[in-house]
Amino acid sequence: MRNGQPESVNSLLKVTSLQAIQERSIKLSTLDHLLKKLLPETLSPQCKIVNYRQGILIIGVSSASWLTRLRYEQEKLRTQLRQHGLSGLSSIQFKIIPELNQNKAILHSAQNPLYNRKMTPQSAQYLLDLADTCPTNLKNSLIKLANHVTKIDNK
Repeated sequence: MRNGQPESVNSLLKVTSLQAIQERSIKLSTLDHLLKKLLPETLSPQCKIVNYRQGILIIGVSSASWLTRLRYEQEKLRTQLRQHGLSGLSSIQFKIIPELNQNKAILHSAQNPLYNRKMTPQSAQYLLDLADTCPTNLKNSLIKLANHVTKIDNK
């Protein structure tokens, strides 16, 4: 565009640096899909490939608790990644990235089976019976919790 003439997108993509960025992006995306297949079902949504350079794979994790679970899988994961074509992998590093945490949206949605749970009248009666034997503060809390059933039934 030095001449003031527009250039086609194809000619811009042929530039080696832009093409290298595109190839790297595709490679990282492919690695991310492989990672999701190799990890346990509960762990895979919490992880994402951040980078791969000089034989070091960097995986982003949504929280420290998920990182702990991922560390238990680290050796198995390294072996599996090497078997699936990442033979130059020397180590795996982890980085906590809170933005990956999608649990907040899931916890408060109708998709979560815990969201729509309701207490049965029988459970409320158990709480009331238990409240009779508890100290005052706990007794008041249990009674309040048991009263939620009557509010739900009246709606």
